[in-house]
Amino acid sequence: MSSYFRVRLFSIPANMEDMVTGHSFDCGATGVTEVLAFSQPDLTYEPEIVHKKSHDMDIFFSDPPSSSFFAKLKEWVPSINWEINEEQNKDWLEEWKKGFVPFQLIGPFWIVPTWHQVPAQAENPIFIDPGMAFGTGTHATTRMASYFVYKLGRSAKNKATKSLIDVGTGTAILAIMAHQEGISRILGVEIDPEARRVARENILHNKADKVDIVDTPLESIHEQFDFVVANIIDGVLIQLKSELLRILKPGGDIFLTGILLEREDLFFRKFIENSGLVVVRRLEDDEWVGYWLRSEL
Repeated sequence: MSSYFRVRLFSIPANMEDMVTGHSFDCGATGVTEVLAFSQPDLTYEPEIVHKKSHDMDIFFSDPPSSSFFAKLKEWVPSINWEINEEQNKDWLEEWKKGFVPFQLIGPFWIVPTWHQVPAQAENPIFIDPGMAFGTGTHATTRMASYFVYKLGRSAKNKATKSLIDVGTGTAILAIMAHQEGISRILGVEIDPEARRVARENILHNKADKVDIVDTPLESIHEQFDFVVANIIDGVLIQLKSELLRILKPGGDIFLTGILLEREDLFFRKFIENSGLVVVRRLEDDEWVGYWLRSEL
């Protein structure tokens, strides 16, 4: 089995991490990671990063790094310490899986990796194997979108006659939630082939037979939906505005949860003002904002 060298650098000031990263790659590094501290009181809450003034960093090399690599670091941080370890290559996807454990998403809904047992308190497990696709349910934007879908499921009338489209479905967590909430017609749109493959596998894991995963461009979708979900970065949401509003039924609800707080004013002007949309609910989580909007009849 092949090996590599991992250099652990201790207590690198946060304002020097980019310099150290660039220097490492200049010296032949194959990868760089920050060793971040996390806090997780229990499995009900996802891990949260504990922000510090300095971090340890791991620098990866195929061969032992040269003395010049360390000399430059000493110039920048005279008190720096490090250790070097030769390690065997591993299946990193399998290693990552060891740290992905079940957690509560919202209400009775829990994200449960397909390789884990279902916790006793998980009333509505959503089985997920994310593979190489984005979306384990831990991101702030997914939390907000899941809150909207959960509230929708508790308040919507005649759910069995309603339809929902999840634009940029990723691993299909939100589409599966909608299925479990009783929405009858659910379409997940995903243009990334790997994410689409993963989404379809997750649909099977959850027996969510009312969910269809497609790669159809929005401009080619002529159906209108009672509910539109788009957990996508705000700049793309603005680009897709006309198509998102076109596929939303009059009086329908649209959930938008990829809005950076620092760009919220711009997003409001570009997407919401003079759009015929009414704000039902606004959420803020970390540096992200989510809107539940309703179109006028």
